[in-house]
Amino acid sequence: MPSGEPAPAAGAFHRFMADAARTSTLVVQPRMGFADPARMRAGLIATRAADATTVGTLTLDSFTRVGDYTAAARAVAQGHHLNGYPLVSMDRETTTGLLDGVHGPGFPVQVRHGSARPGRIVEALIAAGLDATEGGPVSYCLPYGRTPLATSVRAWAEACRSLAALRGTGAEPHLETFGGCMLGQLCPPSLLIALSVLEAKFFHRHGLRSVSLSYAQQISPEQDEEAVHALRALAADHLPDTSWHVVVYAYMGVYPETRVGALRLVADAARLAVRTGAARLIVKTPAESARIPSVEENVTALETAAAAARTARPAHRHRPPASKRRPAPSSRPSCTCTTTSARP
Repeated sequence: MPSGEPAPAAGAFHRFMADAARTSTLVVQPRMGFADPARMRAGLIATRAADATTVGTLTLDSFTRVGDYTAAARAVAQGHHLNGYPLVSMDRETTTGLLDGVHGPGFPVQVRHGSARPGRIVEALIAAGLDATEGGPVSYCLPYGRTPLATSVRAWAEACRSLAALRGTGAEPHLETFGGCMLGQLCPPSLLIALSVLEAKFFHRHGLRSVSLSYAQQISPEQDEEAVHALRALAADHLPDTSWHVVVYAYMGVYPETRVGALRLVADAARLAVRTGAARLIVKTPAESARIPSVEENVTALETAAAAARTARPAHRHRPPASKRRPAPSSRPSCTCTTTSARP
């Protein structure tokens, strides 16, 4: 890490998820991003104060996602609207200032973006003292732009190595695969599961030892339940020396236009997460169909999910005789996280 850059908070995201797993607590997280640093800071503070176990999010803007940092910087300078936080185009002091006193072991912050070429984004988040992000060489390439897949694979391999280098500081950087949501409702669950596992293995190959595997809620509760159980079983098989957990995304298709309908869907997603032993849930809000959600709408969604999770119970599924099945993961919210920082 270059001299003068703030050190990550000792693998804050990884350690926070490990602690939550030990108490079987579902962690809920917004998809929140604002261009104005003061508003972004207020959103993080409100997320931290919500009646829920939360982690924060810096969701980046569309210009930054496609690598048009000049356009992002120009929009900031001219006061134009952006649909997220322009991390690369903001000076480091601005970002560290909005995180100061907010991000830390008790409230880690993850950067969410959408870039097939994440190098500059990873550099900027490390410079700001953060240690967690998400994406993948396939899931952040094919749906979002015209970057050749081979280019994205090379770029993500380099980004993984940059994140993994943080382990030399004593941190345990975390990377979440977006594979369980690629093209959302246009993909069968089996494809989403396969891509999520393969991208997690890719992260491991390039040095990461703390990862999460995603799955997007679909329209059949029974199918979703089986899909997440399958994802956890495959993760246990294919990532034996990796700390991992599963994150569920609330329904990523067209969202209900009514507040009641949207919040019912958020609650359903939370109950799915608890039934299947997922450790984290990414929520959506009643505003998703029309505009960028406000801070207050994000907090309402977080608290709705947390309330549903508190009253949910893990499912007790019928299982075949032991001689005809392999061991399956527990149905409680969990991850295989440890708080050690062994070298890759």
